[in-house]
Amino acid sequence: MMNSSLLDRAADSSIEPLESRLLAARDQAPDSKRPDPEFDQLYQLLLAMEGQGEKAIYEFLRALRGADGVTAAYPTAQALMAITLQVLVRLKDEGLEKSQIYKEVGGANGLAFAMDVFVKGFMRDVFQPMGDEAWEKSEW
Repeated sequence: MMNSSLLDRAADSSIEPLESRLLAARDQAPDSKRPDPEFDQLYQLLLAMEGQGEKAIYEFLRALRGADGVTAAYPTAQALMAITLQVLVRLKDEGLEKSQIYKEVGGANGLAFAMDVFVKGFMRDVFQPMGDEAWEKSEW
């Protein structure tokens, strides 16, 4: 009986209320964000492109090169969706969700999404043909 009371006291002293843990995590969160100078530069470039349209922003992001100057910075539709979503989040954080650039970046995100759906559909058709073209039904 004495052992169980000692264990209970040790457990009680190490228990921390959930509210205090959440407050501590919230207080530490802003400090843990590291600045990203590459994203900040891209963000400023996109802000300067306001009024050029979603296709211009989409093509700009597709043509953007990585650090080596050769490979694409955003080589896939998923990468384009991710960066446009990151820009949209920052625009919203800055209260620009009703601006023209927000609509244009949202349109570029939609173009990237459409391309992703197209590629996935094409790949599904190529690797999993349906109907009479199915490999299981083909005769050799």
